[in-house]
Amino acid sequence: MEPEDEPPEPEFERPPEPPEAPVPPPKPEIRIRDLGTRPRGCSVCGKAKVPYVEIEVDGLLEYTCQDCYEGQVIELAACRQCGAALEAGDAFCGKCGAPRQMKCATCGAAVSDEDRFCGKCGTKVT
Repeated sequence: MEPEDEPPEPEFERPPEPPEAPVPPPKPEIRIRDLGTRPRGCSVCGKAKVPYVEIEVDGLLEYTCQDCYEGQVIELAACRQCGAALEAGDAFCGKCGAPRQMKCATCGAAVSDEDRFCGKCGTKVT
């Protein structure tokens, strides 16, 4: 047999190398600054008072004492004309300009939307 007549040796391909596992990102360093059982302090005045009110602000829990919590409450009312929010000190609506409360044109007493006459002087409300 001549060398030309020999069947060629089959060529084997090597299987591809498995990909390397990705390197995990570094873990953030977490440090516990204070671990204790001391009472929580008010986020407004800083004093440790109980009972406290737990408030969630932007996804974070804050603890406020009852005195500071009550001092921060803003009373809101709705405009009788457009329904926009009115704060306690507003005399007129910031959106439509309507007065917060109707007053009698004669004596200046407060009248409600349902009143047809002033309860103080009897003048017809327009």
